[in-house]
Amino acid sequence: MKRILIYIFSFFTVVLPGSAQRMMTLSECIGQALDANYGIRIAVNNEQINRNNRNYGVFLPTLSASASQRESTVDSKRTDSNGTERKFNNTVTDNLSASVNLNWRIFDGLAMFTTHARLKEIVSRGELETRLAVEKLIAQVSTGYYNILVQTSLLKAAKQTLELSEQRFNVAMQKYKIGNLSGLELKQTKIDLNADSSSLVEQQEALRSAYINLNTLMNTELKRVDYVKDSIVLLPMLQYEDIQDRMLADNTSLEIARRDKKISELDLKLARSAFFPTVDFQSGYSFSRSDSPQSITTFSQSNGLFWGFSMNLPIFDKLENSRKLKNSKVELKNNELNYQDLELQMKSDLAQLYNSYENSLLMVSFESESAEVAYETLQAAMERYRLGDLSGIEFREFQRSYVSAVTRKLTAEFQAKTAEISLMLLSGGLRM
Repeated sequence: MKRILIYIFSFFTVVLPGSAQRMMTLSECIGQALDANYGIRIAVNNEQINRNNRNYGVFLPTLSASASQRESTVDSKRTDSNGTERKFNNTVTDNLSASVNLNWRIFDGLAMFTTHARLKEIVSRGELETRLAVEKLIAQVSTGYYNILVQTSLLKAAKQTLELSEQRFNVAMQKYKIGNLSGLELKQTKIDLNADSSSLVEQQEALRSAYINLNTLMNTELKRVDYVKDSIVLLPMLQYEDIQDRMLADNTSLEIARRDKKISELDLKLARSAFFPTVDFQSGYSFSRSDSPQSITTFSQSNGLFWGFSMNLPIFDKLENSRKLKNSKVELKNNELNYQDLELQMKSDLAQLYNSYENSLLMVSFESESAEVAYETLQAAMERYRLGDLSGIEFREFQRSYVSAVTRKLTAEFQAKTAEISLMLLSGGLRM
């Protein structure tokens, strides 16, 4: 049995080299995740794309230059009014033209101003999406961090249980040798010892999996372990009314929904601007030259500035603008309904989360006491078992009671902490 224990502990020590690891706090884990997480990088890049799209180009004119040169060789025949017929073979004609054109839309039903405002709202929405990604990552890292603490505590309890099972087996072996214990009970202690050994291995695996999950979020070496040494500390009890007020005012998802409503309002303005006339200013410089030696006009050339205004008034466009206007109104209504639905869902989530939060806090208080009492009882039971005042079956029940109490306590603490994190996420309180 000692060799089994040595194997288990040595295996865990190889996988979790605690002495070689620098301890990391929750804030340090969050900071590393924000710096290295791929999802955050993508969100930041998308935000930069939105910023690049927002410029003053809608207010500026377009300026273009063009040039062309065309040379042709043709055979032609011409009959003059006096009946004279002339033939021209291999006539070479050379045409050259160039121009610089400026076009500036100076009125379009205020569409350019609306477009610029819309791009600004899209940038703001992109910033909110980045903030939401950051908040969710903070929540994920925090949950993963505290899960490691829970799994570490469960591993400690599993070690304690295994040590007691080994002591029980040794005591049973001594009693069996002197004839004070039956072989059947000795075999049962061995079965229980093996079961606790298996439980320890399973708990080691659960702890390693918890580290892999956190390492993935931090984009670090997946096999990196044993750098979290902390305890779960709950904040002072959060108040329902305060959380709800902050949620309605600061929740990032609700703010994104409000931005969507604003963008839909601007889309409606854009649809209405299509019914107004557009006024453009054109200006430029043009040059043209034609050289045809065997034509009546053998050479011509012109160049100079030009400018002017043009107006375009939509009269009938197959009802296309009307269709866009109607759809814009429907989209605005849909976004208003989406916001109301999201707000209702947020309130529902808050009510359920807060109910779970309150219950978990109550469970933490009495499960902590139960775990302490169960540990003291287990120690006393071990002494009674050594003295022969307690049967192996009864002692095993005390062991199970202790493991169950510790598990319930840690589960309650973890549930309370995760509910606390979720409430902070809903209220917009997880921001760096």
